[in-house]
Amino acid sequence: MTNWCVVVADGARARIFVLEPGGGRAGDPSLLEKADLANAGYSARGADAPHMRTERNTNRQTGPMHAVGEKREQHRLEVERRFGVRIAERVAEVVKGWNEGSIVLVADPRLLGLMREMLREAVKSEITLKELAKDYTRLSATELHEHLASNGLIPMRRRNGA
Repeated sequence: MTNWCVVVADGARARIFVLEPGGGRAGDPSLLEKADLANAGYSARGADAPHMRTERNTNRQTGPMHAVGEKREQHRLEVERRFGVRIAERVAEVVKGWNEGSIVLVADPRLLGLMREMLREAVKSEITLKELAKDYTRLSATELHEHLASNGLIPMRRRNGA
């Protein structure tokens, strides 16, 4: 059986799984969680932070208003980049002994873009990289397996022992 590693990540959390042969019911392959990483530097944004407001860096009476949002966005990107480096290092540890296999990277589009090259540089060239732009960090291992298998990214489980 081919080696499979699944990385599910967003800006705040990353989970790393391997597909174990015969680990599920009736000898089906199942996802086994190897790592659960948290990004301590991450802070909520968008719908996750409804009370957050863009701050201004000048007084209205003394001159034009300048949003601080651009610097905040640069900082957030750097925090996510550093987290991406940690994820890639941990994945490289998990797949270190592999001579072949596949890594399935499932992440929100922005983190997916950051992680793509990091993972390619961190692992052997014989290991292929598959991608899916989704946020599946909150799914259980079983739910994750079903979603990825239905997208053709990892082998499906057999139904009813068939």
